[in-house]
Amino acid sequence: MFLGISDALAFGLTADQMYRNLLSSEKSASSRSASLPEEPLLTFKKADSKPEAIWREKKALFDKQAKPAEFETEYSWNDIVNAVKKGAVTPFDLAEIRRLSEHENAEAIELLAWMYATGTGLRQDLQKSYTYYLQAAHMGVPSAYDNVRAVYQAMSPDQRAALPSF
Repeated sequence: MFLGISDALAFGLTADQMYRNLLSSEKSASSRSASLPEEPLLTFKKADSKPEAIWREKKALFDKQAKPAEFETEYSWNDIVNAVKKGAVTPFDLAEIRRLSEHENAEAIELLAWMYATGTGLRQDLQKSYTYYLQAAHMGVPSAYDNVRAVYQAMSPDQRAALPSF
């Protein structure tokens, strides 16, 4: 069964009733004095949701707790290198290595290349390793030239073909 426009109900009102209410609200708004603030036609009361209450509770507990010592002390480079050698790379270590490599620290770039080559702390990716070793070689790291060659020889023909050409 198809309903016409006059039969359609929205919020329990016909289109005609909605139009009349709109006109009357516009007339009453224009007749108000300029000194009174306008009230919105609809107001919504914000209800606290359960997830928001849980979030506030957890945040309050976190703010009260003492921060772990590892957040307060800066990692030393030797600790990071030792963690990589042991294969116990943490996300904090990896973030620091990436940060230093972005600031063109040759040691960090070479370490990141080695991590990609061996799959230590990261998924093994010989193409990324090759790129980082090449970058380290251009920065003057002596052992990087040999490692560029070694990684290139370890690649499959498809991986070699996918390398960017310079």
